[in-house]
Amino acid sequence: MVRRILPPLTTLRAFEAAARLMSFKAAAEELRVTQSAISHQVASLERYLGTLMFLRLPGRVELSEQGAVYYPVVQDALDRIALTTDLIRQKNTPASLTVQVYVTVAVRWLIPRLQTFKKAFPEIAVNLDASLLDWEFNADRADIGFIYTRAPNRPNLTYTQLRRERLVGVCSPAIAQAIKVPEDLRSCSFLAVSGTTEDAATWAASVGLTGVSQKTGPLFDSNLLAIEAAINGQGVVVVPRFLVEADIAAGTLVAPLISDVMQPGGWYLVHLERRGKEKAIREFLQWIQRLA
Repeated sequence: MVRRILPPLTTLRAFEAAARLMSFKAAAEELRVTQSAISHQVASLERYLGTLMFLRLPGRVELSEQGAVYYPVVQDALDRIALTTDLIRQKNTPASLTVQVYVTVAVRWLIPRLQTFKKAFPEIAVNLDASLLDWEFNADRADIGFIYTRAPNRPNLTYTQLRRERLVGVCSPAIAQAIKVPEDLRSCSFLAVSGTTEDAATWAASVGLTGVSQKTGPLFDSNLLAIEAAINGQGVVVVPRFLVEADIAAGTLVAPLISDVMQPGGWYLVHLERRGKEKAIREFLQWIQRLA
């Protein structure tokens, strides 16, 4: 048997990502490591091979002559390993699907509808990852993500837009009684949610009111908590309409002013490009598209 002499896999992954993206920074973001780690891995590969793989130019990198020869070979090898690994996993593990979803979307929209998927596809076990830590899709933790983004363009991912959503301002019926015209909102407390603190001003501007922002007070780390605070009369919350439609219908929340405004981004299902033909991902995608 011929003894194979190969460099460490981590150095090949770093080289392939950096060569494909032509950026150490972008490669670091994709592999979820630091830019310094990518630089060290590439340098380690260059020492192993005894030649430069990249030309370091001001503000950018380019493949060297040797790097340009090596890159397609490494990319093809890693692609083959990844595809075959996926095939083996599919054949030897029970069908399951981990869905990354924001906790508010899980509780207020997805979970009430999930039983219909389980009835249609009882052979696919669905697991929800509703961690608050990741706003963007994390392919290391989930098979598919239900996310909101303004930039559906990260490399190696497939984005399927499910819906564009409108922001609506809602509050408890008691607070709504005091809001007759937009100017009445100035006496209200707007409940702040991390990462969406500009939404209140955006919505207020749609009703003709400027200079509005969340007042000093509790900062919630999810729309779920802010919505519950609004139901309990603590202020006005501005959220995507589909998260509070049931509350509006039930009368626990009221939209005091008939106005909404389009969110700048969209709601997407996202998964790794190379996994798009997997049965569990394909069936979930088709099912949720029918709902949206």
